[in-house]
Amino acid sequence: MFYSTVANYFDNTVFDSQSGFKISTKQLNLSFTLNIKSQSLSHLHHYNSYQQQLYNEIKRLKEVVGLGYRRISHILYNKGYRTLRNNKPILNNYVYAIYSKGKIREERLNRSFNTQILDLKYSISAI
Repeated sequence: MFYSTVANYFDNTVFDSQSGFKISTKQLNLSFTLNIKSQSLSHLHHYNSYQQQLYNEIKRLKEVVGLGYRRISHILYNKGYRTLRNNKPILNNYVYAIYSKGKIREERLNRSFNTQILDLKYSISAI
């Protein structure tokens, strides 16, 4: 036999004191639709430490210092940064790509969704 505290909470059985028979029972039926959205349900590609360090440096130079992509490219070259795949100097168009795609990635990772409970229906019936 299954036992549920929730079912017993809503079980309002009244017994007749003389006969001991059950007089009424109330039953609660609840139905709803729950919508959950989350960015953690999909596979995320993570930056490795070098990519994250490179993006943070480009973002700092662009947003805090206010430099252009060509100047950022020269600064990265002087600091010893190279492309990840073929170890070449990072050109200004590559700096632009790293910055713009990194901003898109940040927005995607930092967004939040609201959980919604829709079509909430309940009924109380006597058995």
